[in-house]
Amino acid sequence: MSKTIIYGVSKNDLQQFAITAVNEYRKTELIDDSSLNGEDYNLTQKQAAKFLNISVTTIIEWRKIGKIPRDCYVRYGTPIFYSKKKLLDHGRKNPDLVKSSRR
Repeated sequence: MSKTIIYGVSKNDLQQFAITAVNEYRKTELIDDSSLNGEDYNLTQKQAAKFLNISVTTIIEWRKIGKIPRDCYVRYGTPIFYSKKKLLDHGRKNPDLVKSSRR
């Protein structure tokens, strides 16, 4: 017969445990830095959308359909980061991607 141990855990304790476990797991993920080639992929999805003057939903859709090329962003696990330089270069080649903030 095995020993059964039951602990009383609060919701906050359980949430903190889950956050800690996920953060520890992410530390073990291997990140392939070879794809970066010295680029600064430092824009979050929200920042990149604001930079392009579009909504977050639009940038997600553009990424999925290939309107934003794969070399403009990198995925670290779940988060996605965009290269400002590559977005600028791509925007210069495709002016229809960037909406003017002037009316």
